[in-house]
Amino acid sequence: MIPQAGTTGEWPEGLYEAEVRVAAFQNGYFVALCNRVGREGAMEFAGESFVCGPDGRVLARAGSGVEEVLIADLDLAAAERSHARRLFLKHRRPELYGEWFGNR
Repeated sequence: MIPQAGTTGEWPEGLYEAEVRVAAFQNGYFVALCNRVGREGAMEFAGESFVCGPDGRVLARAGSGVEEVLIADLDLAAAERSHARRLFLKHRRPELYGEWFGNR
């Protein structure tokens, strides 16, 4: 999950969403971006929360500028079938980089 406080017009149109979708695709996981909505001082928060699948597709999206609960049905097996799991993650060698995280 990515908590967000993105304001209207803060990013070029679609750029941040594209970045999140690519990360989901490259890593083979689901992503839920939860953004604030409404006004606080001079800032107007966009809303537009969304959920995307391990294939990078947007599965559900909340409206722009409206407060709502976003619900998405997830096929959890899709992560195992993802491009990343089939082609990249199976070749990981965590024993080679464990000490990066203090696991010696």
